Amino acid sequence: MTVHKQPEARNFKAKALDEVKKFAALTAYLWVLFFLLGMYRTLLLKENGINPWTQGYVIVNALIFAKVLLLGEILDLGAGLRKRAFVLVVLGRTLLFTALLMGFHVAEEAIGALIKGQPVVERVLHLGGGSWYGVLVYAGLLYVMLLPLTAFREMSYVLGKDVLWDIIMQPETRSREPR
Repeated sequence: MTVHKQPEARNFKAKALDEVKKFAALTAYLWVLFFLLGMYRTLLLKENGINPWTQGYVIVNALIFAKVLLLGEILDLGAGLRKRAFVLVVLGRTLLFTALLMGFHVAEEAIGALIKGQPVVERVLHLGGGSWYGVLVYAGLLYVMLLPLTAFREMSYVLGKDVLWDIIMQPETRSREPR
């Protein structure tokens, strides 16, 4: 019995390490994107004489959103789309993950509004600078930001675990035989 449990323990450790790596990569990707968007927003506001500094919140947002994206992956969100053409899988899954993130973000803002006794709609509209149009633009930005991530993850799914990562990280490019 002990011999049988060692591979299970090693398998659990390998899976846990894999999840930590995914979480770290997602967090780094989202942090860079949110940081750049935050810096752009800061520049625009400074241009109009307003000086907000919200960059500390960016890393927290990246950590939370990375966990939400991993939850979507664990739930295999949009897996049924994998029967379709690759481009439709990427576009469709990106749309689903965008909806998941926006839904989470709206819920987060609504809970914050309820805790602080603020109007929920006003707080949700704050995501988009105070208008529904802005919220849609924000969702569109999230969608475009998630497209390369989703494409990378779907290519990894099609090619096999770590194959794409190994191709990208190899010091030399080797020709590969078609599968």
